[in-house]
Amino acid sequence: MKTLEKVGRARALVRYFRDREASMLGKLFVLMAVVYVVSPIDLIPDVPIVGWLDDIGVMGLAVAWMWKIVGRYREAPQLSEAAGEGRRERLQVTV
Repeated sequence: MKTLEKVGRARALVRYFRDREASMLGKLFVLMAVVYVVSPIDLIPDVPIVGWLDDIGVMGLAVAWMWKIVGRYREAPQLSEAAGEGRRERLQVTV
């Protein structure tokens, strides 16, 4: 069951990054957090334990934010179908 939850979260994350209406700033924040953790340039040099705290803090913020966003996108198929129907209705009305 937990494996299915992880797959659902991964799909939701992909859905988020493919969504053109999603916040570009949010996407950049996550990507920059990953780049910051991987990059050798840090605010605090990577001295054991003390130097890892800034990396842990940045990734903690990014993961917490993504957890919140992914929760919205896990239900996206039903919402997008309903939104698509609403768009069709609006198109019919405006035509």
